[in-house]
Amino acid sequence: MTLTAMTNTQSCDFLRGDATIQIALLRHAQIDLHGCFCGHSDPSLSVQGREQIPSIIQRLSQVVPRAIWSSDLRRATETAEPIAKHFGLDYATSPALREMNFGLWEGLTWKEVELQYPDDARAWAKHFPHHRPPGGESFLELQARAVEQLEQLARHAERGCTLVVTHAGFIRTAVAWVLGIPDERISRIGQNHGALSTLEKLGNHWTVTALNVSASRFSDARRREIENRP
Repeated sequence: MTLTAMTNTQSCDFLRGDATIQIALLRHAQIDLHGCFCGHSDPSLSVQGREQIPSIIQRLSQVVPRAIWSSDLRRATETAEPIAKHFGLDYATSPALREMNFGLWEGLTWKEVELQYPDDARAWAKHFPHHRPPGGESFLELQARAVEQLEQLARHAERGCTLVVTHAGFIRTAVAWVLGIPDERISRIGQNHGALSTLEKLGNHWTVTALNVSASRFSDARRREIENRP
């Protein structure tokens, strides 16, 4: 990463301690390509996605990130920009935070992939997730850049939490890496539009502290935890 996000002077409500780094991974709001392969394709948010933004912002009011990063794809930046504006922050973008590149499968449904690329479809189903879509990215390439970005974010993060607006594949890959989930089971990790998954790093140890929760549920849970601390 070469860009630096401006930071907030407020503290993060779910900061665990001075030495703890927290990364909050937020999947972008909804788009209109449901059921299609959408990796490096660059659609804008749908009407429903834009309608999600005010509630996402409202529910993130308990989070108070110190910095915001985003994938450079429009569906992510259109989610990140109003959030950053609400918190009085700039945000930085990086192509390394993108979804997996599905190559020639971009914009197609699985049925269309089976019809147009039958050999690749069979190989994908048999060797999931390790078959590379034609012209696309392999899972190991996605995994390598996701891990690299997490480590860079943690290395350069200031005290507090960093919000990263990204994509389902990136978040699932990050969570699976931290938890040691076998690659072939990565699709079992849910990650809804506008939902948060959070990671913490203390020293060299990563943990998953929340998975696929709406901002409101996450904020309520963190608020109760803070209120119940001795």
